[in-house]
Amino acid sequence: MLIRRLSAILLVLMLAACASSPKIDVLRSPGLDFADYRHFAFVEPLGTDRAGYASLISQQLIFSIRRELELQGFEFVEDAADADFLVNAYTSLDDRIRTRQVTDPYMGNTYWDYRYGMYTVWPGYGATGTRTELDTYSEGHLTIDLIDAQRNVMIWEGTARDEVKGSVKRDVARAVDDAVAQIFKRFP
Repeated sequence: MLIRRLSAILLVLMLAACASSPKIDVLRSPGLDFADYRHFAFVEPLGTDRAGYASLISQQLIFSIRRELELQGFEFVEDAADADFLVNAYTSLDDRIRTRQVTDPYMGNTYWDYRYGMYTVWPGYGATGTRTELDTYSEGHLTIDLIDAQRNVMIWEGTARDEVKGSVKRDVARAVDDAVAQIFKRFP
């Protein structure tokens, strides 16, 4: 019993260590030269401010995006009329279902139950077929748009997508900051 618990704890720690970073996608307007852009401002309201006030997520997004753009050499301006490009951001959280086929062991208490979940047995030895397991999870999306202020057209888009686990829910600000940094690693 103790060995099973220790094995389960070890497995959870190994999976946490192998946690993947978010999937990042970027799109860029073809032939665009970002050297023509120097000043930026944020659209008002941001796409994350649907309730009519600046949410905590929006405040973190503004802080993180501003930092990343200033590191790229762009200058923030308060008035959107003075900006070469505008920044907008949007987040969403979607529930997903994941399925997988697993081998069904013998049902009931048998001598071979100690093997279940640790390794597979020889084909035809101890298995009665397969079953489908369902797993639900949440997937978060963060999209950052850069818009040409004069022409009012999008010139760049960066998106991060990843499974939202409990640690992310406990420290949303850090997760948002990390996602913004990952997106801007792919900025031209």
